[in-house]
Amino acid sequence: MGQKMTIRILNRTFPYEAESPEQERHFREAAEKVDKKYHEYMNRYPDKSAEERLSIIAWNGFVEVAELESELQSKKKDEEILSARLKSYLKNIDK
Repeated sequence: MGQKMTIRILNRTFPYEAESPEQERHFREAAEKVDKKYHEYMNRYPDKSAEERLSIIAWNGFVEVAELESELQSKKKDEEILSARLKSYLKNIDK
C-alpha cells in the first residue's frame, strides 16, 4: 500500500497514492509544472478559456512523451548495434 497524498493543481486538490517517495516527488513536480504552464499560457493566451489552456498543456505533454519514446527507441537500437559489435569483437579476440 502506498503513501496517501494530496496534490494541488490550480487551487484544486486531488487525492493520490504514491507507491514510493520518488513517485510522490514526480507527482508534486508534475503539479508544479502544470501550474507554471497554466499561468504562462494565461499571459500568452488571455483570450483562451481555462479548458483550452489545459488542453494545450495536455497536448504538449503528450507530444513531449512521444518525442522521448522515439528517442528512447533510437537509443535502444544504438545499444543493440553496439552490443552486437562488442560481441563480434570479443568473439574475434578469442580466436
